[in-house]
Amino acid sequence: MKKILSIILVLSLGVLPSFSQNRENFRTANQLFINGNYAQAKTLYEKLYLDTDFKEIILDNYIKTLLALNDFNEAEKIAKKAVKDNPKESQYLLTLARVYQKKGNNTEYNKLLNNVVQNLPADEFAISQLANSFFETRDYELAIKVFLNGRKALNNHSLFSYELINLHRYLRQKDQLTQEILNLLESREDYLPTAKMNLSRTYENDEDYKTLKGILLKRVQKNTPAITNFYELLGWTYMQLKEYPSALNQFIALDSRLNGNGSKVYDIISILMDNRDFENAQKGLEYILSKGNNSPYYVNAKIALLNVKKLQLEKSGLNKDKALVLAKDYETLLAEYGKNERTLFAIRELSKIKANYLNDTENSEKLLLEALEFKALRPDEISNLKFDLADVNILKGNPWEASLLYGQIEKSNPNTPVGQEAKFRNARLSFYNGDFKWAKAQLDVLKASTSQLIANDALDLSLIIQEHLEEDSTNTALNMYARSEFFREQRQFEKALPILDSILLIYPGTSLTDDVMLSKSRIFLSMNNFELATQSFLKLINDFPESIWADDALYSLGIIYQDNLNDKNKAIQYFEQLINNFPGSLFVADARTRYRLLRGDIL
Repeated sequence: MKKILSIILVLSLGVLPSFSQNRENFRTANQLFINGNYAQAKTLYEKLYLDTDFKEIILDNYIKTLLALNDFNEAEKIAKKAVKDNPKESQYLLTLARVYQKKGNNTEYNKLLNNVVQNLPADEFAISQLANSFFETRDYELAIKVFLNGRKALNNHSLFSYELINLHRYLRQKDQLTQEILNLLESREDYLPTAKMNLSRTYENDEDYKTLKGILLKRVQKNTPAITNFYELLGWTYMQLKEYPSALNQFIALDSRLNGNGSKVYDIISILMDNRDFENAQKGLEYILSKGNNSPYYVNAKIALLNVKKLQLEKSGLNKDKALVLAKDYETLLAEYGKNERTLFAIRELSKIKANYLNDTENSEKLLLEALEFKALRPDEISNLKFDLADVNILKGNPWEASLLYGQIEKSNPNTPVGQEAKFRNARLSFYNGDFKWAKAQLDVLKASTSQLIANDALDLSLIIQEHLEEDSTNTALNMYARSEFFREQRQFEKALPILDSILLIYPGTSLTDDVMLSKSRIFLSMNNFELATQSFLKLINDFPESIWADDALYSLGIIYQDNLNDKNKAIQYFEQLINNFPGSLFVADARTRYRLLRGDIL
């Protein structure tokens, strides 16, 4: 090394005429070598090889030049001389080995390689250099052997972990990669994020993660309380396998063991919610709440738990007992934090539960009127409260009061989606009341709404009116249908169903048949009668495949089989049918998300 440095120093000073000439030869030879002009380069390297100042630094390129010219004997002679002159330098043995390889003498090649790899110096830098030289020539397996044997030579089995992990990942050697990563995690807690990244880039299927799960289960059972990485990695592995309940249990156990703040448990809640696993989402949230209000997630968890219970209530249908429990939870929250702008969400949800599930429209209305008196409400909050209040008035049988509220919302929100929603609901009230021509005029305006949902709903109702007005000038069947729809919105299903059945009996073949069938299907679904709901939706699809409600029916069937009947394959079938047959449907985006989750895709 000192010799090389002295040569570089002399080169920089540019002294001595003979040295100056060889310096120029050195530059020229290297350029010829780079350009592939090996014959000319050889002539210059031969001269430089005789100069002790240049002999060592041109040796590698000189031998490569000789090999390129198939002058194997000369290359072997020079390489052997280098080994003899530098018996402790393993790179010269490696150079000689490559000469034998090019020469086709595999016996000597393997013998020398084995000698180099098995007799490594107790020098970490030298071992790394040797391994890197194998890496550069793509002899990756040899590089791995050097690192492994280097550990033995240095009596340190934690060395070269990062290098070995990269090599195993490159070669997709999953078992070796896994063991190296787990060994490193025993001493490097901060490596966990990188470990997950390397594993996810190498693993190809569930079987890989199942193998990792088995290894981790054995490791955590060794009772090594100081090593938390394995517990967290096990939870992550459950997540990759979509074994979310097991992942939740693992993160709860880890958080409890470390007396954590519940962050990792809270992180998994949204995934459980996306997968409609409300039971385990509730379990996780209740664990966070058990840690008390010192947890930074306490308030968020309390709110999320109420939302989970609300979704469970919606899923269970008209379940009064669950509604009473949830109403009590909201009342407890309001008692703790007061009725104010910050708790407006709870006031609105409590009002809906009282009106829709407990038939307590008086107290529902009272809650909303009190909220409207809050001083710091935003315009959108006022509009939402008025929407809720209008819904309550419809349930109470006061459609005119509801119409006034919709009018106020529309006036306060001109030419906006909120104002257009209010206009649509007012037009629908006119439809319920039998004022079909006025309703259609309003709906035709809304068909150009900037909100695709409002425009679509307006178009559907306008078509129902137009088709039947052309069919029956007396509007008798349409009046019956409109009245049944009003009863359905009031949740008076016992009044709506007989009217719908009468339409089909008195007016067979009416253009309203598919509309009646959809309304009946929705009523059965609201009543939690999933058997009748699925039968009714299927009849609609089979009898009226071209109906404007066919996509609605397919989407509803997918939801029922996913959320209520727990039939994954059926749900996939109906979501797939919707996506393929009705690509322009408003339901396609959500159907595609649900379809991919059910199929196990990574979103």
